[in-house]
Amino acid sequence: MIKRLFFVLIFVLFASNAAGLGAFPGRATIDFVPGLEKTVTFTIVNSDQKDVTVVVSAQGELEEYISISENVIKMKADEPSKEISYTLKLPQTLTPGLHTADVVVVQLPEQFVDTGQMSVGAAVAVLTQVYLDVPYPGKYAEANMNVLGEPDGSMRFVISLDSKGEFDIVRAAGSIDIFTSLNEKIASVKTNEIGLSAGRRGELVATWDSRSMPSGLYRAVAEVVYDEETMTIEKEFGVGRQRLSLEGIEVNDFSLGEIAKFEVLVKNEWSEKITGAFIEMMVYSEAGNVLADFKSANYDIEPLEQELMVAFWDTEGVKEGNYDSILYLRYLDASDKIDLSLGVLKNSIEIVGFGYVISKQALEGKNLTYILIGVIGFLVVANLSWFLLLRKRMRK
Repeated sequence: MIKRLFFVLIFVLFASNAAGLGAFPGRATIDFVPGLEKTVTFTIVNSDQKDVTVVVSAQGELEEYISISENVIKMKADEPSKEISYTLKLPQTLTPGLHTADVVVVQLPEQFVDTGQMSVGAAVAVLTQVYLDVPYPGKYAEANMNVLGEPDGSMRFVISLDSKGEFDIVRAAGSIDIFTSLNEKIASVKTNEIGLSAGRRGELVATWDSRSMPSGLYRAVAEVVYDEETMTIEKEFGVGRQRLSLEGIEVNDFSLGEIAKFEVLVKNEWSEKITGAFIEMMVYSEAGNVLADFKSANYDIEPLEQELMVAFWDTEGVKEGNYDSILYLRYLDASDKIDLSLGVLKNSIEIVGFGYVISKQALEGKNLTYILIGVIGFLVVANLSWFLLLRKRMRK
């Protein structure tokens, strides 16, 4: 029998989904008392409502302190559930902290019940856990910190504090320093103050107004002081999201029938580098068919910096007119979609949505304006010099 139980426990590692078997409650949490003897009851559920045979055993660090009332149990099809108990007999001392064990319930297949033979993967198993908390001497606390984004854009720091010592904690409070990814301290906030009875849990909370801060990764370092003790915990968190913003689009020196060079300016709003970003543009005909699909190379964009992405569209065979277009800004797991309309003329592409009209004619017009301004400026300076020279001669 012992040999068979050994193989059953091995098969637990290969157990299939226990859809027909259940156990509740899933966990029993017990506070340590020296020499405690406690009987714990749990329920096995026969959800398939068929004849089953189950084997119950304990495993884990508390295994030697657990005795089970029945190791082999047979349930009839008309038994939807059955209560089982085990007894926990504790020693006089255990090391402080959490100690655990599993009470495993294995449903044996009919083949094993009839012949004693089983193939790997044939067993079905569920378990219920035993958690034993042994208090630390004196005053002792454990803590963890979560950082939550608030609807107004601020960040809320929540420090969960567990009093796991023998004595109550009279006063606990914390201060939190906030650092950038470059380890620059930018803010400090203080939490509320609480007291904790032994074995109880409480929360220290602080809020930081991060609305004016750039998106990116930050680090919170919390110092928690409880009575005469101090602990430090850290947590990395993000403000905003990893985001690229579209700053503008230009098409320079365009002539219909040639290759149009789209220059797309994007900005990294995140305080960490974003790698492998690229743009993809799709241009549609009046019938809604894809006329062109082109993309840029991949770009690595430094934190809080701008990058000019370049993509090329061969307009050979394209006629003048208005074309619907979609620009995808792809980076990380994001794919930002921007709907555009392209007004294609002989020497210009008007990008409706950003209002840019870049053409040879426009560039020539700008150059002519600059020349006229220069000529006018020269004439003003020449006339002023001539006037001063004449006035000087008249005085003589």
